[in-house]
Amino acid sequence: MNDDVSDLRKGDRFTAAEPIVGSFNGADVSVVNVSMGGAQIVHAQPIRIGTRSRLAFHRGQTIVSVPAQVVWSHLSQTNDGNTYRSGVRLDVPDVLYAAAINAMFREHVVERDTESLERKRLREMERELRRKSGPRIVATPGS
Repeated sequence: MNDDVSDLRKGDRFTAAEPIVGSFNGADVSVVNVSMGGAQIVHAQPIRIGTRSRLAFHRGQTIVSVPAQVVWSHLSQTNDGNTYRSGVRLDVPDVLYAAAINAMFREHVVERDTESLERKRLREMERELRRKSGPRIVATPGS
């Protein structure tokens, strides 16, 4: 197994100290991290991959409203039940969005995420170990 992790990011990722409330495609979302190219959001209802809409959120004096597209989405289990975690990519680079991230960084609303590649490497190792452990038994109705 290869321990190298491919980093497809074009810039730094910043995690929110507390989830930032916003909206995407008419759904309430929490923004959990941002980068110059997009954001990761958490939401209660599924949003289809490929959906284009405006990602909007504000924190203090910082207001963001940018066109974005869902590029990945996963169901996540939490202590409070199930939620969806999705990645959205900005349709085009946006100077005001970059300025908003910079302002939130200066105000300590977001902080640079230096551990994300290590978390990704650990997830990939766990996935590989599960794959090598053999087939999974999935209960079906009537079995």
